[in-house]
Amino acid sequence: MNTLYFKSLVPYFLMLPSIFIGIIAMKSYGVSSNIWLQNLLIWLLGTVFGFIYLTRSKEKHSSKGNLLHTIVIVALIVSPLLFHRLDGIHRWLHLGPINIYIASIILPLLIIHVWKLAINHHEFHVIGVTVLVLIILLFHPDAGQTTALACALAIILWKKISNSWLKLITLAFIIAVVVISWIFLDELAGVPYVEHIIFLVADLGKTWFFLGILSLALLLFPFLIFSKATIVSLSLGIYFFIMMIVTYFGNFPMPVMGYGISPVIGYLISITWVTKMNR
Repeated sequence: MNTLYFKSLVPYFLMLPSIFIGIIAMKSYGVSSNIWLQNLLIWLLGTVFGFIYLTRSKEKHSSKGNLLHTIVIVALIVSPLLFHRLDGIHRWLHLGPINIYIASIILPLLIIHVWKLAINHHEFHVIGVTVLVLIILLFHPDAGQTTALACALAIILWKKISNSWLKLITLAFIIAVVVISWIFLDELAGVPYVEHIIFLVADLGKTWFFLGILSLALLLFPFLIFSKATIVSLSLGIYFFIMMIVTYFGNFPMPVMGYGISPVIGYLISITWVTKMNR
């Protein structure tokens, strides 16, 4: 087997330190194995399917993005509004016993989609999607995802929108939406092994806390260090970095380390796509 394929697995294995440190913290807190095993199982399935996807024939995929993709992505982001609220919050699709935190899966795909539109000079389409999705996130409401997405899309807009006034107006709108999202921050209580997992790691001692921070930094390597697709990879890296940072300021899930299969799926999708682009 070509060593290139095995190198493609490196980003997946960079997830393991964060996953295992999260599991150790959960076990120390008394979390049932039925909970923390889900992260490990999704990682295993995602790695297997990602490897299969990366090793299939090198057909050329479209990099244009289209209206149908936009409709599907926007519909999926709207979909939590159709389900019953949890303490006034619409963030999940409730499918029987499974709750899917849809934004954490779809927003990385949205960043990739907006980048495709931008490199093909669909400027008004890019701005329309950006404005619409950020407004929808205000109704979830989700200040963490709103802030992370806003920062990621701002990079694409700054680099790819040619009209200076249009660019500045859109960026001003993005900043305003982020500010509004934090003014009307939800009061949903955090779950220690989801939103506050890094604090559980800190409770294990300074060494574990240092290793935990280092493991989270490793999650950014595929986007900021290894990638050749610079603008979109930087945007995805910033998205995940902001999702880590906002956990210190509100009750938002820590990706990969904390319990929650949806953020893990979103991260797996992102590194699979970036790895495919690099090849």
